[in-house]
Amino acid sequence: MSKVKRLIILDLNGLLIHRLYKSDYVKNKRLFEDEYRLGHLARPEPKGNFAVWFRPHVKSFLDWLLEHFHVAIWSSVLQHNIAPIVESLFPDEHERDRLLFWWNQDNCFVEEDPTATDPKKMKSFYKRLTSVWDTVDINERWLINQPSDVQLTDHTLLIDDNKLKVRDNPIHTAIHPRTWKLFELYDDNHNIRIYEDDTLDVNGHLRKWLRGLLEWNGTVVEYVERNPYDDPPLKEIENKSENSWDSGWD
Repeated sequence: MSKVKRLIILDLNGLLIHRLYKSDYVKNKRLFEDEYRLGHLARPEPKGNFAVWFRPHVKSFLDWLLEHFHVAIWSSVLQHNIAPIVESLFPDEHERDRLLFWWNQDNCFVEEDPTATDPKKMKSFYKRLTSVWDTVDINERWLINQPSDVQLTDHTLLIDDNKLKVRDNPIHTAIHPRTWKLFELYDDNHNIRIYEDDTLDVNGHLRKWLRGLLEWNGTVVEYVERNPYDDPPLKEIENKSENSWDSGWD
């Protein structure tokens, strides 16, 4: 096992949570209520303007990460949207203090598109790792109890489903799991597909890949280059009996 305690930077939406605007949730509430009644779907938690579902096994996954890595959260949403989600993922203040940092869109590089007509597309947010590497406090905290002659730049991994957000970073410093969706609406929102997911479980795909990184004695870039991350096939939940859906939120 590597003697270096590497830094894993996690995105939120599409990796640890699935969120839906409250207005969209209300619009389709009858469809959701049917799935709750059948036990196919867990009820979301209301968080600001969103209904939020937490990914199966997310709590045990985060506990495992904190045991073996330095961990940070970096989302491109506003602070008031990220705070309640981080507080739910880490309800104990001591747990939150174990995060090396948790950043929001204020820490992103911003590009504006004056030609955009959709307000949601007028600004694009990018996660530049130089912002992490150039922060003295982060470097000082990361270096505590590390072997001599190691650099944070060699041992940082960003996990984000959106490749575009990390476009400005050195190659092989990020992996991009498929965007996690607990469900998809189709037929003009008259029907719903619900998906199984064990990616974060003990034997899940992402945790297995990260266990390989734990054993790796080289840099993050070398590991990512030689061990490309690929997603397992999607599995739709079908013919489940009542109360059979388990969120894994423990």
